[in-house]
Amino acid sequence: MNIYFASVLPGLEMILVDEISKKINPVKIVNVNRGKVFFYTNQSTKVLFTLRTANDLFQVIDQTEIGSHKKHLLDVEKWVSNLDFSLFRGEKTFRVNASRKGKQTYSRFDLADAAMKGIQKKNPRWKIGAPENHQIEFRLDLENELATFSLRLTKADFRFRTKKRDFMPAALLPTVAHAMVWLSQPQSTDLVVDPCCGSGTLLAERLDYPVRQMFGGDISTKSIQVARRNLGNRKVKLSVWDIRKLPLVEGSIDTIISNLPFGKQIETREKMEEFLRKAMIEMSRVLKAGGKAILLTTNPEQILLLAKSLSLSCDQTYLLSLKGLLPTLVVLKKDKEA
Repeated sequence: MNIYFASVLPGLEMILVDEISKKINPVKIVNVNRGKVFFYTNQSTKVLFTLRTANDLFQVIDQTEIGSHKKHLLDVEKWVSNLDFSLFRGEKTFRVNASRKGKQTYSRFDLADAAMKGIQKKNPRWKIGAPENHQIEFRLDLENELATFSLRLTKADFRFRTKKRDFMPAALLPTVAHAMVWLSQPQSTDLVVDPCCGSGTLLAERLDYPVRQMFGGDISTKSIQVARRNLGNRKVKLSVWDIRKLPLVEGSIDTIISNLPFGKQIETREKMEEFLRKAMIEMSRVLKAGGKAILLTTNPEQILLLAKSLSLSCDQTYLLSLKGLLPTLVVLKKDKEA
């Protein structure tokens, strides 16, 4: 079996582990680091590409130990020059991207340059391509003294689903949206709502799995127009609405999945605390007993306090690192006796 690793947004590692374990067979998880999950499998790349929580996928070519001083860059060059590149025939353009963690006296750029010198020593006809224009991309990750050299399998637009979509400002990354969908344990009989749907990213990810019907709404007319262009699916009904006054029947919804507005996104003078209080009351009202709410928020303490008062139990929380922010994924379940 080959060894691979998937990169993932920090905080979503264990969600990706669960997705890998359920979608890939046979598979063996061998290591989980911050932002990375390593695993063995003999499955095809077509199967690997079904992992929608992953940002990118890589096949590990080799691992070795590298010292921390600049003189050890020669060891990097020698190591890479001895690797097997026979899979690639003819002249190629290539790049190496590198990362490092530890107390090295060289930069990640020095590391990448040493690796590229090694590749050219092994393949003199290969040329270093431009950052946005090359045929093959390798990755060299150094964590303290352990170096991992890998081949990138996914293209740059993999995490954006290779489709042309319109995104509103502060739109959710599709990989994060999928993690939220995965946590909802999607069922074909689900009635699903995203009460703050924006450009429809969460709803688009939910469409990757069978669903009975979905509803999406947003207070912004422009957002709904964009969502309609992005989705165009008869199983999604979109409306302009206010999450604080949802036009939905009490106890009618199986699953709520939503990226709640962050402080700077609130298009109202109302304080965030009052906004969230009214929003949580409405979401609890429309949710069925036993139903789930998967919420992304920068106010987890308030959400959890409100949930407790509304007969919503917290199953799990995940702290993420997202564009300089530290939002929390909160998984809630409505008590059956509520």
